[in-house]
Amino acid sequence: MRKWPVIAGLAVAASILFAADRATLHGRVTDSNGKPLEGATVMIYRAGVKKGYSTFCPTCYVDCGKRTVTDRAGDFSVKDLDPDLWFDLLAVRDGYTPTFVTKVDPSQGQAATAALAPRAAVDDPDRVVRGRVVDSHGRPQRAAVVVPQGVATMGRRGPTSIYGMTEGLEPVAVTSAQGEFELAYFKKATGMLLRVEARGMATRLAVVATGAGRRVITVSNCAVIRGRLVNHGKGVAGAEVGLIPRSRGSFGRNLTIIGDPYDEIRIGTQEDGSFVITNVPAPVDWYIYGKMESIAALGATDPVQCATTRDNEEVDVGDIEIRPGHRLRGKVTLSDGTALAEGMRITISAERSCDSQTVVIGRDGGFEFAGLASAKYEILPSVRGYALPGNKGTIETTVDRNMNDAAIALKPVARR
Repeated sequence: MRKWPVIAGLAVAASILFAADRATLHGRVTDSNGKPLEGATVMIYRAGVKKGYSTFCPTCYVDCGKRTVTDRAGDFSVKDLDPDLWFDLLAVRDGYTPTFVTKVDPSQGQAATAALAPRAAVDDPDRVVRGRVVDSHGRPQRAAVVVPQGVATMGRRGPTSIYGMTEGLEPVAVTSAQGEFELAYFKKATGMLLRVEARGMATRLAVVATGAGRRVITVSNCAVIRGRLVNHGKGVAGAEVGLIPRSRGSFGRNLTIIGDPYDEIRIGTQEDGSFVITNVPAPVDWYIYGKMESIAALGATDPVQCATTRDNEEVDVGDIEIRPGHRLRGKVTLSDGTALAEGMRITISAERSCDSQTVVIGRDGGFEFAGLASAKYEILPSVRGYALPGNKGTIETTVDRNMNDAAIALKPVARR
């Protein structure tokens, strides 16, 4: 009984010391004219490690979801943050377009500033999509980020779909406490293709028609993929694993989703080489692999096939073995005889996986890639003012052994 006060005192002292090591993030939110905005909400949306590879999903850190409100001067602060992380912030206020502030490091005294552009009310329902984001239990998801991937209109020759960054299309919306959002286009449209990201949930793609009605979009935790990265039977710590759909997918006419157009998911391995990838979309067939740049010194992995079929499923891919990799050496030459400038780079990308290595080309034109699995690759030289002959974007090659004589000749780009 006498030990309890001592233990309690040590616990309090430890918590004070822990708090002293934490970071505070300061910043200011203004309108597009620099006028301070009172009452704007600023939220920690995602985070990442400053060294090594993250073992958590970007929105799964404890600090993610912390929020505060700006004062009369537009100032805000978020206390008690992990000093080993960088943060992406999301600033939101009614009547304004939300905006991100990326890669803020509060431990270095870095302040965050956000300028919000006014958002005009839209009365024409044919210019707007409205939605409500909920989880699988019907609970509204506050602060979900909704990004339009495309918009469909009715032209003279029929339906037309436009993808990517589009002039006149609002770039992002953030859901309210009721899970509701609205996105507008500058002219009449028939619908939008949306990417919905709720914190700690799997990404959802949804097509929503314009109009006065509000479409319910359900997001879920989906599946978990776990496994272990090993080398000679021993777990490899501090490496990175990538996950990409086998069918990369694309977008077709009239906002059609073809295949599985999800971005690559990356996660770091733990001390025993194990990894856990949460919030994985389903149903999807996947490739999973050790990222080249993190394991090149050890070797390479062949992409492992796996599949997620339903929500709350756990998929164990077992051990992913690093095997001896191949080496590719070569030389870049310039057809006009000019010496290569310092800092020029060349990249090799694997065909099946969303994986690549980038190295600096030597002043003599020499380069070397290591830790390559037997596979098909594309090589992309990035030399300022020069390009491959015939306007080729990349060089295709197959690597199945060590190669020491790759020759890449570049021609000057004609100036306009």
